[in-house]
Amino acid sequence: MQELQIPNGYFHLWQMFMSERGMEIATLDFLHADEKARLLEILSLPIDTQSSYLFFHQLMEKTRQALDCPQLVFEIAEYVRPEHFGVLGYMASRSTTVAEALQNILRFSRLVIDGDEILPMKMVQQGTDVHLIWPFHHERYILINEFTNALMMHLARKIVPADQFPLQSVHFAHAPQKAIYHYQKFYACEVLFNQPEYRFVLGLEGLNLKIQQADPSLMQLLVRQAEEALASKPRYETLVQKLQLIVAEYLKLKEQAPRIEDIAKELHISTRTLQRQLNDFDTTFKKIVETERMKRCEQLLGDDASLTDIAMRLGYSDQSALARAYKAYAGQTLLQRKQQFRQS
Repeated sequence: MQELQIPNGYFHLWQMFMSERGMEIATLDFLHADEKARLLEILSLPIDTQSSYLFFHQLMEKTRQALDCPQLVFEIAEYVRPEHFGVLGYMASRSTTVAEALQNILRFSRLVIDGDEILPMKMVQQGTDVHLIWPFHHERYILINEFTNALMMHLARKIVPADQFPLQSVHFAHAPQKAIYHYQKFYACEVLFNQPEYRFVLGLEGLNLKIQQADPSLMQLLVRQAEEALASKPRYETLVQKLQLIVAEYLKLKEQAPRIEDIAKELHISTRTLQRQLNDFDTTFKKIVETERMKRCEQLLGDDASLTDIAMRLGYSDQSALARAYKAYAGQTLLQRKQQFRQS
């Protein structure tokens, strides 16, 4: 498994925060000598390269405890600059509109946070709102979600007039990590916790806001640079796992199976390219969808849902179609499996 990687810019931002308080790395008694050496090595690398999230998590926890500062994430975020996100930060600050900046974030997000457990952020329009959505993975990633969210929002307020910024609500998939008023003060909008997924809700009209430092000529160079950096990254042998998670999310939250065209768009590749890549793994999108349907079917059977309800929620034409699919998958009937759940 590829360990989660984050921008070295995050470490530089931490150093800036500490320096503003007159605290230099050499004098920090809450860090061991080997931790200081590792930190100095990371800080010597280009700011737009990536390093270990687990080490950053450890660094932040020790800092929070040493400073007795539960709102550390928000205090550090006050110092964020585009360069702390690498080339993607510059692209966001030089885009023409908020919509263009968001499209670039969706397309090049791997240049900020990368790892084989990461699924791309989705942007969905719901009525007069736009929702940026990504799933909860594991409790060990709570910090990076809180930190990156805070940095994105504070940077956005620097490049778009603060009184026009269209943020309407923020959803966290985890419980609050500090007093809720810290979140409300920082985001200045509705903040919800323990939600099914992470989500920013923006007003649709806000996508047309002009970015103050837009530079179309520079953007052409930045896009090429980002494309080259993205192309140089390894293609994890986890494409199937990523698709399994995406399909499972669709089945659970939307109660329908996604189309391959929709998934290819989320991954920023063509449908034909996705089909070809899946062929390299000796599978197809249809096989993945059917397998995830059956897994979800078993979850619903365990919840004692009716077979008619399960068929409808999984997108089958009727209970008989579901029964045939399950028998082909599991080698037993739905009723037999349902009986096993009742006996366990």
